[in-house]
Parts: sequence; C-alpha cells; structure tokens
Amino acid sequence: MQAGFIGAQKPVINAFGVELDARNTVKCDENDHHTNISKLYSAGDVRRGQSLVVWAIREGRDVAKQVDFDLMGYTGL
Repeated sequence: MQAGFIGAQKPVINAFGVELDARNTVKCDENDHHTNISKLYSAGDVRRGQSLVVWAIREGRDVAKQVDFDLMGYTGL
C-alpha cells in the first residue's frame, strides 16, 4: 500500500501520450505550462511532484493566464 503522491497516473498519461520527466511528473515548459500535446497544460502535483496546495493554486492561476493568452493573444489576468 502506498500513501501520498507517487507520480502521474500511467493510464491517463498513456491515453493522452503525455511525456514524463525523470521524476515521473508531466514534462512541460517551466514558463507557460505547455506539455508536448498541443493545447494541453499541466500544473500542480502532476507537474511539480508532491508539493503544498498553495503551489497548486498558484500554478492553476498561471495556467489560466497562459490559456487566456493563447486564446486571446493577450491577458488581463
């Protein structure tokens, strides 16, 4: 039995063809949260590994800002 975050769930990762890094987290650009899949972003534990919830909140906001920019060409967030 395992407790806590042990990395990205393989069935989901494999279904979407998402690349993982050496720590078994989703590989993505540090600045804009883009993954290797077009229009698929990553944030929180699945990107950083086990971390504090405040990081997940921050990254969720960062991803929302990036999606807004990618869709609109600018962002007010």
